[in-house]
Amino acid sequence: MRIASWNTRSFGNIEKGRMVGSMVNKYQIQFLAIQETMVKKVKQPILNSIWKHFVFQEVQVSSNGRSGGLLSIWHDDCFTLLNHWSNRYWIATLLRYTLNQRIVLIINIYAPQSEHDKLFVWQQLSAIANQWSGPISFLGDFNSVCHPEERFREVIDPIAISKFNNFILSDNVIDQALCNEEFTWDGPDEKMSRIDRVMVNVSWLSLFPDSILQAGLQKLSNHKPIILGKKLQDWGPKPFRFNNSWLLQKKFITLCNEKWDSLDYEGWAAFTLSMKFRVLKCYLRE
Repeated sequence: MRIASWNTRSFGNIEKGRMVGSMVNKYQIQFLAIQETMVKKVKQPILNSIWKHFVFQEVQVSSNGRSGGLLSIWHDDCFTLLNHWSNRYWIATLLRYTLNQRIVLIINIYAPQSEHDKLFVWQQLSAIANQWSGPISFLGDFNSVCHPEERFREVIDPIAISKFNNFILSDNVIDQALCNEEFTWDGPDEKMSRIDRVMVNVSWLSLFPDSILQAGLQKLSNHKPIILGKKLQDWGPKPFRFNNSWLLQKKFITLCNEKWDSLDYEGWAAFTLSMKFRVLKCYLRE
């Protein structure tokens, strides 16, 4: 099984859908947890861009204005939904995994900033975990760290760290080590932290003993996607093949110019240029 989590910092346009779809295809993701959609409901064309040629199912939680919003989406050939529960901060999905017919519980989490509200969420998640003896995975943006070293150029709150570790211990889950990165979030003034994480119980580890946690490339958000599953060999990006015959089409240059001018991204110059080239490349491929 290969599952992933990504705080995409909004998920309301087709370009982001295509880029998430590219990550899903690259890492062969079967279940995806997205945080901070920032929309009441992710529209169907955006969902279709994640798995273009496959049937999928999803559960969503609406944002509160431009804050929050959750999406759990999975490959229909890989899972059968048995039940689900949700609130503003999490989506719990009870699924039957097609490959071995085992039932697993996967909980997509976007924890609040307030330490008081976090404690309430930890209590809710603990109640769910303690009622389920099968394989379980918590994944998402916890807005918390386990150790002071997981924050760089940020204020350290020892009490908050202690409460978060108590939550992990009380649920008998294991925080998966990130094997290829130190941090998952980049903030202003070179601040960094590892607030995106995956936790699993012993039953999950017994079922998927070869799983490792990796971070993907940071493209469309200040969070990196994180992927739990068997390690894939990365041969680098596929080369973009430009067909000279395109230049013979009368409308080719006009279409490129119109698409380029329609793209608007905020950030430093190199970032906006890179984003516009990526989107234009996807547009030309289609």
